Amino acid sequence: MKTYKKLLFVIFVSTCMSGLLLSSKHALTSTDTLTEENQQTGRKKIMSETANPNIGKKFPEVTAKSLAKTPVSLPGSAQGKVTLIVVAFLQQSQPQLDSWLGPFTERFGSKEGFTFYEVPMISSGYKFMSFIIDSGMRGGIPKEKHKNVVTMYGDVEKYMKALDLDARYGYAFLLDREGIIRWQDKGFSTPEALKELFEMAEKL
Repeated sequence: MKTYKKLLFVIFVSTCMSGLLLSSKHALTSTDTLTEENQQTGRKKIMSETANPNIGKKFPEVTAKSLAKTPVSLPGSAQGKVTLIVVAFLQQSQPQLDSWLGPFTERFGSKEGFTFYEVPMISSGYKFMSFIIDSGMRGGIPKEKHKNVVTMYGDVEKYMKALDLDARYGYAFLLDREGIIRWQDKGFSTPEALKELFEMAEKL
C-alpha cells in the first residue's frame, strides 16, 4: 500500500512539473514553449479580428465539483452575474490566469453582480489522480477561493474544438448575466487588455 501511494505521488509530481495535464499529443516541448512576444502576437491577431466566432455564443457547459467540494455547472451556476471564466490546459499556464484573475477580483470582487471561476481542464486519463491533484490545489489556493476553482476531468478536446482554443495558452472569457461570451483574450494580460475587460464588465 505504501509503495502504491509513493508511486502515485511520483506520477503526480512528474505530471505537474511537465505540465502534462492534457493528453500527450498536446504536451509542450522546449521548441514549442511560447515567448511573451509570441503570446502578444497571438493576442493582436485575436483582438484585431472584427468577428470572433465565440462572441455571442453561450459558454459550453462545464459540470464538476469545486475545490470546496460543491457541485458547479457553468454557466448556470453564474446565472444573473457578470462572470470572468479563466481556462487552462497546462499547469504552466497558471501565471497567465493569475494575470487576469488578480486585477479582476481586485476591481469587482466585492461588487454585487460579479463573480469569477477558474477552470483547469484535465484529460479524463488523470481522473484516477483527482484526489491528489485537487488536494495539491487546495493547499496552494486561499480557502475563500476554493468555491471558485472548478477542476474539469473529461473530454478536453470537446472544449478546445467548441471554442477553437490552443492548449499552449490560458484563456479569459467574460460572460454576461445569461452566460453568453461577450469578450475573450488569451495569454498574459496587458494594461490595454485589462482596460477593455473592465469597460466591458461595467457595461454588462
